[in-house]
Amino acid sequence: MTQQTQTHSEKSTVTRTAAKETPGSKTADTGRRAAGRKAARVLTPEERHGLIAEAAYLIAEQRGFRGEAALDDWLQAETEIDMRLFGSA
Repeated sequence: MTQQTQTHSEKSTVTRTAAKETPGSKTADTGRRAAGRKAARVLTPEERHGLIAEAAYLIAEQRGFRGEAALDDWLQAETEIDMRLFGSA
C-alpha cells in the first residue's frame, strides 16, 4: 500500500514539475543556466583520470576481460570521456 502511495505521489510531483517547465518558462530557463554552469566546471587531471579509468574498466568488463587489450581499452575510454567533456577527441 505504501509503495502505491509513493508511486502516486512521485507521479504527481513529476506532472507538476513538467507542467512548470515548459519551453521558455522561467523554470526551464533557470534549469538550463544551472546545467550550463555545471557543464562549465573544469575537472582536475585526477578527476579526468578517474573517469577514464572507470570507463576503461567497463569496456574491459564488456569484453569479458579476455586478451591483453588494456591499452586499447584505455584509449577507447579516453576518447569517449573527452568527447563527453569537450565535444571532441
